[in-house]
Amino acid sequence: MAIDLHLFGRPRVVAGGQTFDLAFERRHQLLAYLARKGGWIGRAELASLLWPGIAGKLALANLRKTLFRIPSLPWPCELQSDASALRFEADTDAARFEAALRDNRIADALAFDATDFLAGFDDDANESWTAWLGFERERLRASWRAAAVARMQQELDPGEAIALTARMLEADPIDEDAVHAHMQWLARAGQAAAARRAYRDFTARLDREYGLQPGAGLQALHDSLDETAPAPRAPAAPPALADDGFIGRSRELQQVGDSLAPGGCRLLCIVGPGGVGKTRLARRVLQEFSGRYAHGTVFVGLETISSAAGIGAALARELKLTQADMETALEHLREREVLAVLDNFEHLAHLARDLQHLLDACPRLQVVVTSRVRLGLPSEWSLPLDGLPCPDPEDADRLEAFDAVRLFLRSARRVEPSLSAAGEAEAIIAICREVQGLPLALELAASWTRLLSCEAIATELREGTQLLRANDPSLPERHGSMEAVFEQSWALLGSAERDALARLSAFRGGFTAHAAARVAQASLPVLASLTDKSLLRKEGDRLRQHPLIQQLAALRLPGAQLGETQAAHARYFHDLLEQLAGGADLGEREALERIEAEFENCSAAWEWSVAHGDAAGLARSVAALRNYADHRGRSREALALVLPALEMGASSPLVLARLRVNVAQMQYRLDRYADALATASQALEALRGTREPTLRVACLRVIGTSQLRLSRRDEAFRSLQEALRIVPAGERRVRAVILDTLALIEKRRGRYDEAMRMSLQALEQFRAAGYVAAEALCLNNLGALQIDRGDPASAMPFLSAALELAGKHGLANTRVYALANLAEASLGMGDHPACRRWGAAAIEVAQAAANPSVESAVRVHLARCAIREGDLERARAELGQGAELANAIGRPGMQFEALMCFGEVLAAQGESHAAGLVLHAAAADAATSEHDRARVQALRRTLGLADATGHPTVGFAELAQRIATEAPVRHAPLLAALRAG
Repeated sequence: MAIDLHLFGRPRVVAGGQTFDLAFERRHQLLAYLARKGGWIGRAELASLLWPGIAGKLALANLRKTLFRIPSLPWPCELQSDASALRFEADTDAARFEAALRDNRIADALAFDATDFLAGFDDDANESWTAWLGFERERLRASWRAAAVARMQQELDPGEAIALTARMLEADPIDEDAVHAHMQWLARAGQAAAARRAYRDFTARLDREYGLQPGAGLQALHDSLDETAPAPRAPAAPPALADDGFIGRSRELQQVGDSLAPGGCRLLCIVGPGGVGKTRLARRVLQEFSGRYAHGTVFVGLETISSAAGIGAALARELKLTQADMETALEHLREREVLAVLDNFEHLAHLARDLQHLLDACPRLQVVVTSRVRLGLPSEWSLPLDGLPCPDPEDADRLEAFDAVRLFLRSARRVEPSLSAAGEAEAIIAICREVQGLPLALELAASWTRLLSCEAIATELREGTQLLRANDPSLPERHGSMEAVFEQSWALLGSAERDALARLSAFRGGFTAHAAARVAQASLPVLASLTDKSLLRKEGDRLRQHPLIQQLAALRLPGAQLGETQAAHARYFHDLLEQLAGGADLGEREALERIEAEFENCSAAWEWSVAHGDAAGLARSVAALRNYADHRGRSREALALVLPALEMGASSPLVLARLRVNVAQMQYRLDRYADALATASQALEALRGTREPTLRVACLRVIGTSQLRLSRRDEAFRSLQEALRIVPAGERRVRAVILDTLALIEKRRGRYDEAMRMSLQALEQFRAAGYVAAEALCLNNLGALQIDRGDPASAMPFLSAALELAGKHGLANTRVYALANLAEASLGMGDHPACRRWGAAAIEVAQAAANPSVESAVRVHLARCAIREGDLERARAELGQGAELANAIGRPGMQFEALMCFGEVLAAQGESHAAGLVLHAAAADAATSEHDRARVQALRRTLGLADATGHPTVGFAELAQRIATEAPVRHAPLLAALRAG
């Protein structure tokens, strides 16, 4: 899907016909930078740009976390990644602007507002980002101004010239050349009064900001203008409050300014939920833009008004007119240039037509309305207002770069001056994210710092509603608590809207319109109405409730309806998982992405079913959940959901067996092989005497693969052969999976030709069945087989194909296996830089997917790479980390690899005797296969080591432990013990 990224003004993305605003946060910073730079950008450069104040490794870790969250964006982001660099290719307005300049298409270039690059993305706490952003802005502004000057030298009509010079002044209000040209064109068009007003605005700003007077040429131009009657004196703009609580909103102010510019809208509705800061923004709009209006601005509060006549009377009073009625206000405003703010219009939305009458009668009037409800007028432009930008968990070092944190801290320090942001950074981030940056909620939460720690406040926001319901006497009554704010919105709803809003609180992480209809009986018109009233918001093809609205709406749902709705929610998402089970098993991207989008809802459904003993619902959806988690590297989360189901008991042994075998498969994926073996054995025992061959096969597969990982190869072979014997005739895909696993055993035995034959046979069957996930894994296994045969060059095509399929279909686990094997193949081919690149990429994905076994293997590869490059310090460090992971998992095969590598380290530093003893211990262990013993002998010959004449004083298990723990001291104590052996 084509991506159009707008970097001028408020950053936003247009994809698939939808527009998505980009709030200021790490993911959007990263993508904007990559899109602007173009091409591949090194990871180290990006980490130092975004996290300049922290150590390199930690900065890179933060970058990995940010990358891991990019797939959760509501628009398709095709970010390209390799071991050392990233690239994001998107069509941008900035690139189109520069292309127009290169082609000398001046008019096309000037169509872009290149004077406001990445509005709202300022980060004063980050000098690196600020320097880059400032340089880009200045360069783009200069390019745009040069284009404007070039256009001014061409034939122009006065209207275009006036608009262009006005834009130049908007970009730089103290550009004297621009104001001179603007005044000249206004005068030529017969608008001398407007020219003088432009002069007055310019000289006032120049004096106020710099204490300077305009140049003689500009003064002379002003003095030469024909004298006409002075414009009426404008009422003063509302005075700025000493502290009106206004923080941030630079992007929104920019959007308001753009909307109200000449040729823009006349009715702008700032719409959003209660407490989001609509009134404060509207007041700031009056202060920021009062200079644009010859006859001033006016602010009209409507919270106590109930009729059209009341609106007119309130407007007349604020205009200081002698008669307080609508007709008097109309007569006054008919020929005047005024900006009016009508605040809190939501309860008067049925009077929107009267507002349109006001606009029709006063052609120079512009109106900004604040409302929780859209007005539904044809002339209405809307500015939806969301919460303030919030930090991500890794932003603890730069908290006060985020508006949500700044507002919280300012409010908290009023009641708790000693509050330390650094000391409670994690909890402050949690508070901001819990309320999604809602300003009123932040202020109410901050008021509790006089009694509670930030951690306690965050916990209460997650688990309770007491803080939302408590009144703050320092705030106006209608904003005294979040419940009071919500109650005002609730009062505007009809019975169908109330019922739907309360039932929709059952969802987690958003929902589709189809799900809303099935679970909450919410029709499309009701959903549209709730969206118009700022109680739902649309994100792509999904709808969401703000979490605070969700909590308060749930309190309105009677107990019986609550249980009924939660049961419907659970049924819907168990049904959905069951429907997607086939696609999830095959690794189809569409199925995996659908489950990804609904994972929070699926989790809530599982928790409800466990609590209510719905074993049947769990059993029919567990396979889809497990397959999704397997492909997307979320087995740890899925296992935490499923394990409690084993403890609740099940009416049917078959249901319990189905749950157990899926638990066993997740335990296996998490390298908990002993647990997986025990759980699958329990499930198999429960199936004794039943006619359930499919479940029995699944149990035997887990048992066999776990035995293989625990180096019990003969037992594994027997288990898998038994599984192959009882596979139902129609289960060709399952037969192929078992065949591919048996090929791994043959490989471990050193029977490479037989392993190759079996894997190729399995690959053919996977392709015939369209089983993409198994095809990708089989290709990876074929590549690993070629590596073990000593032919890494022949492994590359298999591994590249596996990586391509895994990337295309979002198969995280297969992707990490392919990356790890590409690192090993590159090492075997002597391409050490490629080994390091592939290895770094594999570690990043392995850590994100919580796959320690792959990370351990890759670190051993990188240690071997470092040995060949002569960097023994790096080799010891990588080996120590790899051995530590292998020990934590308890997998003998991985510990064997660590011992083999340690032997190479010792030989490289001239400790031949010690190296020989270590390799002897690796070969002598009972779990070591004949094939691996042959590898030990081959390595001895390669290193020129004689056969060991003694026995090491340190055994296999202790060696594995000490390789990990003594890496920081160069294994000196261990080496001493080996020398003595």
